[in-house]
Amino acid sequence: MTAPTTGTEYDVQSKIDSLVEKIENEVPEELRDRAWGLVLDGLYGVPQEIDQLVEGRQTPDDEEAGGTSAKN
Repeated sequence: MTAPTTGTEYDVQSKIDSLVEKIENEVPEELRDRAWGLVLDGLYGVPQEIDQLVEGRQTPDDEEAGGTSAKN
């Protein structure tokens, strides 16, 4: 797995705001549902990728103990 881009909640909200503006201002009304569908398609895999990111940080000892590891 490659390292994901880092960002903040603010970065995400800014990107969403820019997509809203782009779709509202540049996409013909009859195509807006399809444009939002593209956004949704891009988001569907995110929860699974987050789960993989979190699971990748856990070691077998962490899973058994239910804690976090002090290993680097």
